[in-house]
Amino acid sequence: MLDFDNIIEQKVTKTSFATHKQELEILQSLGFTVNPLNDYDVDIKDIWSLREELVTKRDSLNYPIDGLVVKLDNNVLKEELGVVGKTPRGWCAVKFDPTEVVTRVVDITWQVGRTGKLTPVAELEPVELMGTTVRRATLHNYREVIDSKIQVGSMVIIRKAGDIIPEIIKVIE
Repeated sequence: MLDFDNIIEQKVTKTSFATHKQELEILQSLGFTVNPLNDYDVDIKDIWSLREELVTKRDSLNYPIDGLVVKLDNNVLKEELGVVGKTPRGWCAVKFDPTEVVTRVVDITWQVGRTGKLTPVAELEPVELMGTTVRRATLHNYREVIDSKIQVGSMVIIRKAGDIIPEIIKVIE
């Protein structure tokens, strides 16, 4: 653990830390909660097994996760690598496979978007999916309804696109 008195004497806003681990230790010493699942000594070859381990722990956590973020611990190297858009090149997201569930289409309705566009919506038998009850999923356009053969009474597999937006991915024949 870092020496708190020493940290206070420094101008924390202008201090750069050599490692991400040091940044988290500072935050923890200031009373912030730091994720206990953080791991600092992971070899690149072990990342996939760490992902698989987190998949098994996912449902027992008291907060939702959709994957893990792998970060270089060396802040100097991270700075040298730079940023693309808003993402440092020294970081990488490793996502989990989306959770899928089966439900039934009970109706197909139409909604009017903010621009006046009509969009078909599948009204679903309510089903729990990643902590929420899903009752509706957009069908995007009439062509999708025809091509996918979705109709009232169809059994469908749904998931959350980006772990947020419910989407129908397949009709079960």
